Amino acid sequence: MSDLIPPNRNGGRKPSYHKVPVKTKQSAKSSGSKYGMPKKPKLPTPVLVTNILMICVILAICGVVFAITYNNMKYDKADASKGQSSAVSTSGIQSAASSVPQSSAAVQSTAVVSTAESNAVSENSGVQSTPTPAGEYDADYFSDALFIGDSIFTGLYGYSYIDRANVAAAVGYTAYGAQVNPFDESYYSGSAVDYAKSRSPKKIIIMLGTNGLSSQTDMDDFETGYRGLLNNLKKECPDSKICAVSVPPITADSSMASYSGITNTIINSANERIKSLCGELGVLYYDLNSVLKDENGYFSKDYAEADGMHFLGATYPVLLSGVQKILEQQ
Repeated sequence: MSDLIPPNRNGGRKPSYHKVPVKTKQSAKSSGSKYGMPKKPKLPTPVLVTNILMICVILAICGVVFAITYNNMKYDKADASKGQSSAVSTSGIQSAASSVPQSSAAVQSTAVVSTAESNAVSENSGVQSTPTPAGEYDADYFSDALFIGDSIFTGLYGYSYIDRANVAAAVGYTAYGAQVNPFDESYYSGSAVDYAKSRSPKKIIIMLGTNGLSSQTDMDDFETGYRGLLNNLKKECPDSKICAVSVPPITADSSMASYSGITNTIINSANERIKSLCGELGVLYYDLNSVLKDENGYFSKDYAEADGMHFLGATYPVLLSGVQKILEQQ
């Protein structure tokens, strides 16, 4: 008996089987991803570099804008401080000056030294030649000196020309303020006159006046405040040789001076008062103003800072050289 063959369910046809596609490494690689999904195209290198450079440029611009804004804020603050410091009441100056005892040394022999006139006047010594400052000075010569002034004189130790201990100066300082206000409470709690008394310097150099000047300044009050300072110093430091330096000029385009209402005409008037006081009280006078002026009568750009009132670092040797020559002659 023949073996029975099970019937073909496909009607005798050869069964066909559906082929299931088998994923291979090749097919996955060609499709662009692990799961056969297309890969996201990469940015070309030049585009990436361009984007990075643009970000750097934007950050740099932001930094410059911030720096300019901060600098302007700093100058505005300095201007505001200067404007406030020049608003010392005239009644306060008069009352303070009236309480300052007049020294008997006011009748001492006159000793006025003016670089502009290129001579030194003294009842005892006659007329002498005053050399033009050449910017050369002896740093040791000022080891026993005290410099009293405003923000310009802070540059003496700021630029390392004079030791900090030999400078009693402050932003906004005036001749009246030097008698009653501390110049740096973190350094010394008293006024410049108090500091001078405590140190008993052999030489005292004063340059004050700019902060007390404006179009509204009463020159009589200005002179009263300066007279009080000189008399106070002569009383507290009788053995000190005192030299008053003229108020420096301003440039033609000084925005800071314009803001404060200061002109060279006002400065010249103040210097005449200071010079007259020095002659009256037997104090030396150094006309630095004339040395720093250009041919048009303004603060020379060779010596002036950008604000048209403060000193470049290279200007301080000119100041020190002239002061040393004046002091050495007396």
